[in-house]
Amino acid sequence: MDIKLIEEINSKTQILDVVSEFVDLQKRGKNFMGLCPFHDEKTPSFSVSPEKNICKCMSCGEGGNPINFYRKIKNISFQQAAVVLAERAGIEVKKQVVKKDPNENLYKLMDEAAAFYMFNLKNSKAGQVAFDYLIKRELTTKTIEHFKLGYAPTYGDTLYQVLKDKGYAVSDMIKLGIVKQSDNGKYYDLFSDRVIFPITDPRGNVVGFSGRTLSSKEKVKYINSPETIIFKKGQLVYHLYEALSDIRKSKQLVLFEGFFDVISSYQAGVTNGVATMGTSLTRTQAALMRKVSPSVVIAYDGDQAGQKATDHAIPVLEKVGLKTEVLVIPEKLDPDDFIKNYGADKYELLFSQYLTDPYQFRFNYYKQGLDLTNSNDIKTFKSKVTQMLVGSDPAIIAIYKNKLAKILHIKSEDIIVKKTVQPTVIKPIDREIKEKFVDRLERSERYLIIVMLRSKQDAINIHSQLSANDYSDPIISSIRSKVMSYYQDHDIIDIDDFKDYLTHDQRTYFEKYILTELFYTNHVEITKETYQKYVINMKNAAEKRRVSFLKDELDKNGYSNIEMAKEYNELLAKTKKNGGPNGN
Repeated sequence: MDIKLIEEINSKTQILDVVSEFVDLQKRGKNFMGLCPFHDEKTPSFSVSPEKNICKCMSCGEGGNPINFYRKIKNISFQQAAVVLAERAGIEVKKQVVKKDPNENLYKLMDEAAAFYMFNLKNSKAGQVAFDYLIKRELTTKTIEHFKLGYAPTYGDTLYQVLKDKGYAVSDMIKLGIVKQSDNGKYYDLFSDRVIFPITDPRGNVVGFSGRTLSSKEKVKYINSPETIIFKKGQLVYHLYEALSDIRKSKQLVLFEGFFDVISSYQAGVTNGVATMGTSLTRTQAALMRKVSPSVVIAYDGDQAGQKATDHAIPVLEKVGLKTEVLVIPEKLDPDDFIKNYGADKYELLFSQYLTDPYQFRFNYYKQGLDLTNSNDIKTFKSKVTQMLVGSDPAIIAIYKNKLAKILHIKSEDIIVKKTVQPTVIKPIDREIKEKFVDRLERSERYLIIVMLRSKQDAINIHSQLSANDYSDPIISSIRSKVMSYYQDHDIIDIDDFKDYLTHDQRTYFEKYILTELFYTNHVEITKETYQKYVINMKNAAEKRRVSFLKDELDKNGYSNIEMAKEYNELLAKTKKNGGPNGN
């Protein structure tokens, strides 16, 4: 997007008007003050200057010009924020300026489907049954509307007919999994006679649905949209987008197991709740949570299955840097049932009276159901606790070794906690330089793979500038080759499909280092100017590696090879001009 256009949008957008949509402001001299929307505070420190047309929090530093503020508060890309504010200001943004999201039509189709389900809940006889079901679950109309709950009618192809009449392609309906085709060629809706929960991505786009049966005879309680190009359960967190403002204000989110736990908790005053969708918590989901909050409370069901899921979730959350606590709900109830039995006030009190740290939770959980006079149970308990302590702070290790020793009637020094494997140590004299250099180089190579995955044209451009030898890591170079191979038969990369092209080693690396970052940058604008500096970094690094190789060869074999010596001298001069072969 052109700099002049951005400046025009900012200059014609009053920061006071934009901030006032989200913050209650009071005039203080020339400026206005309010509570910061990006962190929890009791004393207003968020300052808005109409004169300078900027805002800033004096505590956390968040703020900026109108576009930057709107981008942060709505959790959208810079370009998306600029387009919204341009429309408000009556500024025409040429279509070619805005890079169209290849999935835009799919998002529109899903919005239509969500609107169809919501309409049916309120405006059909069968929908009234579903609405009554929600009311019996003690949900208010306001709550139902906030979560945009809907109803899928019993008739087999109603949604299909509505979408077809609106001009949507059947192929897109099938691609999104909301319409199926029978063996006899007829089309029918995936969801039938179910309460519908829309699922949004981190940008607020409806990307999938979950449907709960209303029939006690139906064996399958929930049906989810199938995995599609825009709906991947392991990469989404239910209600994350809708709860974003409350999460940022409280600097904490609450992780639940089910939709109704999130919904009931929201109605009871816990508005920063999210949930996974019937799957074990993934690292990608944890990373999404860490992006918007420094801490999390796990509030899974209190039964055995819920405790097991909590045990699994703790290390996943902690590995991405989330401060983790566990809500231990009395009587092994789930949050929804506790609220129904004891009310909203007592439920909110749980968050101050029944929180425990993850070590204490797991210690108690591992002890459940064991006979600690039985030698096998003793071994099991001891093994689980010591494994839990691997890599922990020495003070925590000491505390839980003493607890374990007291229960088992042994000496704490007899309890061995394995140390984590230490990485190879780089010589102190070179460590800082090497770490900085390798880190920068790896970032460049991974970043360019992400750019190539997002755009075929960018992939072709990058591929034309870099050879396999320009990559320092063979595994990244091999993934780059697979990307270009995939593009020979496709215009857009379907990540799940693409992963099937990869070898085991390639896929392991891809999922560990590239996939999460790809998801983070999915809606961030990347221009040629942005990624070109990474191309230059890689070419410079490749030249330095080549200089080092040539020097070793010439030192071993003498300088009789004139061509090699000539190449060495030319590259040496070039690398010195760019900062020296050692980055000096």
